Parts: sequence; structure tokens; C-alpha cells
Amino acid sequence: MSARLVWFMGEKLTCRRRQGVKNKLRSCDHLVNAAWGLRRIENHCSVPDGEEVVLERGSVRVEVSLRPFGFTIRRAGRRLVRSGGVWAADGAVHDRFIQLTEGVIAREELAPRQLARRALVVHAGRDQLELALALDEGRVGRLGVLLRGDRRVSLELHVDRDPLRVGVDWDRRADERLVGLGARHGVQFDQSGRDVQLGADRRYTGPDCPPEMLSDGGIPQGDCAPVPWLISSRGYAVWLQSEANGIRFELGGERLSVSTRARAGPLRLDFLTDPTPAALLRAYCRVSGFPGLLAEWGYGFWKGRDIYEHRNDVLDDFTGFRAHGIPLDAIVLDSPWATQYNTWEFNPYQFPDAAGMIRRLREAGVRTVVWVTPWVNVDSRDGQSPPQLESERLFRAPAANYSAGALGGHFVRDGDGEPFVATWWMGEGSPVDFTSPAAEEWWRCRPGGSWSSGWRGSRSTTARAITCPMKCSSPTDARAAPAPGRSAAFTG
Repeated sequence: MSARLVWFMGEKLTCRRRQGVKNKLRSCDHLVNAAWGLRRIENHCSVPDGEEVVLERGSVRVEVSLRPFGFTIRRAGRRLVRSGGVWAADGAVHDRFIQLTEGVIAREELAPRQLARRALVVHAGRDQLELALALDEGRVGRLGVLLRGDRRVSLELHVDRDPLRVGVDWDRRADERLVGLGARHGVQFDQSGRDVQLGADRRYTGPDCPPEMLSDGGIPQGDCAPVPWLISSRGYAVWLQSEANGIRFELGGERLSVSTRARAGPLRLDFLTDPTPAALLRAYCRVSGFPGLLAEWGYGFWKGRDIYEHRNDVLDDFTGFRAHGIPLDAIVLDSPWATQYNTWEFNPYQFPDAAGMIRRLREAGVRTVVWVTPWVNVDSRDGQSPPQLESERLFRAPAANYSAGALGGHFVRDGDGEPFVATWWMGEGSPVDFTSPAAEEWWRCRPGGSWSSGWRGSRSTTARAITCPMKCSSPTDARAAPAPGRSAAFTG
């Protein structure tokens, strides 16, 4: 395999032995090939056991042991993270999507973890390190360590030979408590002691849950709002910069572990070291982005039904709220409301004079919100449809905008390059390929006709996880596609 010579004539990287004896690595040269294979050409960079490289900025100090490999993070001398390491594991995914409840049963067959045993400095700067890692069984990788400001440590991990999963782990303290991961995870605020795969953690355990499923933890449901973010009572927080499927937080053993499936790209993990939980949360919002503010009415009272079978049902809710003096900010037209999933055109048999209905609500200060998913159907007979005979005929035929989407190449494709067709809970259709700018623009333009009717918000649901072979415009973006979730968009 071809190779290139990388010269490191460093800034006289300072290392020290734990016994206190200092020396300097003045130069070294490595041979690096395209498959991340790395070996010493000469013995210029031999590193005695126990050597450390130190990065320090403000109150934050990162101590990296090269052989054996490990890292420690301190704030103002206090050790926050102890005996940090990285790992990779081969394996296969056997996740099951439960269509009826939108849940995922997560299962993987993983080989034993291959741990990083030693490291070699490839590059060093004032606030950063680039390390070549030697893992078990001859696997190699690369780890970047970067101090961002005075209180943030960023790690970026690449591992060769396409493992299934890559992760970072460190010692868990006996009294350590952990909170975060988003909404509705378990029944307790403290997540310590649990192993959580985001997107596959929420379970229904209510009175309608069959007893045989209670013993397995309940009926799987899609997570409400998973967030790869965790605060520790030790005074630090972690943020995994990814929206990929398969993110795991293992919080039940002697070591804490954060990992993701390697197909999503390099693992990017931040340790935040601000001194209080409130400061950690503010720091997280600064680096990840504060939530966008809705229009004021978006925080008000909304009314909806599983289905409004007819325009008159909407007006019954509206007049009932008015008659009882109950404030009302929005009415949500859940599925179905359009001529088919998803044409963005009001069904005239279900909502005759939709524009007039919406105008009447708006004049009373009530906005109209519509439901939508990024799927365009070819057949919705197995989904939910309004009771009118004319509506049933509409839902048996392909959506009016399906042909245009297929001809424009705006759908995810199957292995033969044809539009990918799958079954979701509202029938059969094709998902929009949002890795394609042209497809995204096409989808954004769809609401144009119905928007003129006056609705002012959309509640969006990503219908299901896709686990079959498929092709997207951008394979990289597709590997990092988010797990099933929901979003909403509003205007004034």
C-alpha cells in the first residue's frame, strides 16, 4: 500500500515521567499509510512507560499518559475525569422497529472491546494534541485533543477497519450521580446505573401493558426528545456531537462509557468543566445553540383530536371553547387533513372551504396547525383516512405530487436506483431525501398552495427508522441521519 512520510519537527513537545524526570522529544518521523497503519521508522520516539503529555489552559488541565494510554481531566487541581480511555468493537446490528408504537428494540452482537493500549504524538500545539493510537489486535486509530477556551475539552476519535462501535470511557466514582439525556428517560431523575440507547429507551408500562411485556420493561416507544448530553455530580458534563442512530450511554458499570456507531463518522465528544450545574447548562447551550423561540402563541393552549373527520368537528371545538370562556391559541389538524399523505393540499371533502374555516379561527385569535411527515404515499388504504367515500378514493391512489417527486429524484432510492418504497403506519410511500438540496427545496415549496389558505404552523413527525439497503444523494449525511423524532415549525 502506498505511504507518505510525515515529519514532525515539533515545538519541542514537553513530556514528563511521573517520577518527575523531564525530557524533550526533539524530532521524530513516522510512516503513515492510507489505512491508518503507523509504525516507527527509527527509535527516535520511543516513549518510556509512565510518560505524560500535559495540556493546560486557565483552570483546566489534561494529562495524557502515552504508555499505557489514558487521560485525566482536572479543574483547578481537582480531578474530574479519571483513567479515560478509548475503544472500538466489531459487530452487527439487529435493532427492531415496532411500527405500531414507533418504538425500537435495540440489539447488537458485539465482539470484545479493543482498547487503546499506547499512543504516539503525531502533532502538538499550545492547546492541542494529535495522537496515533495502537489498539488491541493490531487496530490503530487517531485521537485529537483540543482545549477550547478555559473550560472545554474536545476529543475527536477515528478508528481504522470500520468497527461497528467506537467509544470513550472513564472511571465512575461510587457516589457519582448523572442526569440528562433529554426528556422521559425512566422514572427517576438520576440516570446512574442505567444503560441507555438514545431513541430506544422509552417504554410504556401503564395499565394497558400486557403482563408478559412488563417483565421486559414495557412496550417500546420512540423517545420523546433524546439529547446526547449528561451532567455529572463530579462537576463536569459531556456532550456527544452527533444526531446518529445508535448513540449509547452506559452508566451502570465501574466505568462510564459514551459511544456511537462508527458509520456516522468520527466520534466527537466534549467535556465541559464549568463549576456549577447551571453554568454547565449555559455552556452547553452556548456551544450547541440555544433553542429557537416560538411565536408567543406557540406557548399557548392548543386543541386537537386524533382525527377531525369533518370541518364541522373543528368548528364544534372552537365554539365550545368560546362558549365556556377557555382561552385557545391553536387548533391542530392531525392526520389526515390533506388529499393524500403528503400533498399539502386540503381535502375538500373533509374540509370544504378550508380557507374560510381558517380565516374564521384566525379572526378570533386562533391559529391553525397542520400535521405532516416527510413521506409521499402511493397507497394509504392501510392508513387512516376520512370517512367520506370520495376521501377513501383519494387515499387509494398515489399522491398527486408523487410522480413529480420521483421524476425529480427527490426520494430516497433503493439498490436499483428506483424510489425506495416502504410501509409506515399510514400506508406505503417514499421518504424525501433531505441529503439532496434539490429535494429539500422541492419539499419546502410544497406548502405553497395550502399556505395561502392561512394555516400558520406545522407539526412534523419522522415516520420510522429505515434499516433496509437504500441510497441517498449524500451517503455521509445519510449515515448520520437522526433517529425518529418530532419537530414543529411556527410563524406569526
